[in-house]
Amino acid sequence: MKNLFRLLPLLFLSVSFLFAQRLQVRLVTSGYAWERQDTVGQSSQHLFGYQTIQLSLAGQNLAFHTYIQGFNDFTGPVKNDPLVRLYNLYLKWTNIADVADVTLGRQAVFAGVGNGTLDGGTAAIKLFDSRLKVFGYYGLLPAPRQKAELIADKKNNFMTGGQLVVAPLDFAQLSVSYMKKHIKPETYIGLRRDSLFNPYPVEIKPSATAEEYVSGDVSLDYHEWVSGYARYDYDVLREKMSRFQLFARWRPFESLSVKALKPFGLTAEYVQREPRLSFNSIFSVFAYNTLKEYEVGGEYAITPTWQVFAKYGSVSYGDDDSKRVTLGANGDHISVSLTRNVGYSGELSAASASAGYPFLENKLMPTLMVSYAQYKLNESASKLDNALAVALGLVFRPMPVLSLDTQGQWIQSKIYKNDLRLFVRVSYLFSQQLGIF
Repeated sequence: MKNLFRLLPLLFLSVSFLFAQRLQVRLVTSGYAWERQDTVGQSSQHLFGYQTIQLSLAGQNLAFHTYIQGFNDFTGPVKNDPLVRLYNLYLKWTNIADVADVTLGRQAVFAGVGNGTLDGGTAAIKLFDSRLKVFGYYGLLPAPRQKAELIADKKNNFMTGGQLVVAPLDFAQLSVSYMKKHIKPETYIGLRRDSLFNPYPVEIKPSATAEEYVSGDVSLDYHEWVSGYARYDYDVLREKMSRFQLFARWRPFESLSVKALKPFGLTAEYVQREPRLSFNSIFSVFAYNTLKEYEVGGEYAITPTWQVFAKYGSVSYGDDDSKRVTLGANGDHISVSLTRNVGYSGELSAASASAGYPFLENKLMPTLMVSYAQYKLNESASKLDNALAVALGLVFRPMPVLSLDTQGQWIQSKIYKNDLRLFVRVSYLFSQQLGIF
């Protein structure tokens, strides 16, 4: 894997002459400017610039993908050299003998309890019309800040695991997954003080940490009447449960006015989880409580485009709890919601609304978002604090491959008296079927 990032493009280009390819390139340039209140009476101005390149070259069974982003803080108080992040760069070969897929390179993995980015390989086998799937992966963790290089300490920074997925019925799926990860941060220099408070440099060598989990989950969706999900995660190193989750949705009735529309639905969810801390990390020695959370709700579709909902939930932190109520409505071009939180996490009353309406055959869309909240962080607070946020935006798509987005954001709160931010984004997509190969 030493020359992984050099070999992948060369390997793909050498094989691609045998196939017809679709080349797609998406270029996204964006800027984000704002003034931040660092301390009382002191502020700093920031201008973040991003340049993103997404490229894919896909044939019948072979595909090459990469996603690169450049970043720079042009006006911040701690400016440094521009940073380039390589989020993925991989070669994928599909339908090998009509049963297998293989991917090599930097890629994101989502396989039950195992998820993250790795520099390595994945393999998948599909049998019995994809009713049985076996997926496995192994690779190094990416270098810090997603640099386009392999991590230096390869022995202590890797992730491996797999997932088995079975679909015994058309509306049901079961899976079992396993993940093992070793993490060791880089050595760095920190400043410490002696007995006379004089600073001196010290080399900090963080210890290696580890994660190892086994998980099982079941999901079903029966003709839009009943859907459900259940999951159980087990922490192998701590020998205890890590997470337990249940979710169900029931739509019992069909609409009398709109055929095939089930207007009324009930939802219920329960989650019990431990903090996900790496084994042997400093945080694992602290005392913590198991979080238990439940939520029940109802949904009603007034028309195919309008829906109202209500939810009630509670989070238990052990000896204390926090309760919340949410009411809202969603339409094609507008959504509104009201929220009330009370309990251990503080007190909050909030309202929010967002709207957007297309003009000129969807080429132009103005957007508006408004939120207002009254809150206090603990019961001993003498008064409620206020927070108001307004965002006004405009999306312009003169042609399908070109998009120009801009949004102004204004925030007023106890900390930010008048905080004004501006976001600008330009996106261009190039797509071409190549016939030269």
